[in-house]
Amino acid sequence: MKLKELPKGVATFSFIEIAIGIITIATLSSSVVFGLNTKPLNVLAFVYITSLLSLLLGIGLLYRNRQAYELLLFLAGVVILTKILMFSKIIHLNGALETIIPSTFKNSISIIYHGVLWLYLRQKGIKALYGK
Repeated sequence: MKLKELPKGVATFSFIEIAIGIITIATLSSSVVFGLNTKPLNVLAFVYITSLLSLLLGIGLLYRNRQAYELLLFLAGVVILTKILMFSKIIHLNGALETIIPSTFKNSISIIYHGVLWLYLRQKGIKALYGK
């Protein structure tokens, strides 16, 4: 199946994941190169790994890779659950992952994005693209 034959939603979510990965890796790398990084090494590694994962999952979704599809669904569910637990004040971040964007706004957008992604990828026709 060619790119233009993929459902528009699959292509859109793939490109969003790819963009998230590339932009995050580029900005993180720039901050390190220019000596502007303020993140501890463990947080820096976590953000690099999750950015690379986002990039690879986006590519995998484009190529109709079943493992990428399943892992993206799983991680979207984990993000949604984590954000709900944060809103409920059951879990807290230490602040090292925080950015200049207010956390309430960022977490709300994250829940909406991952919820729409999860619901879209769970549709019967989309699941069939990935052999489910």
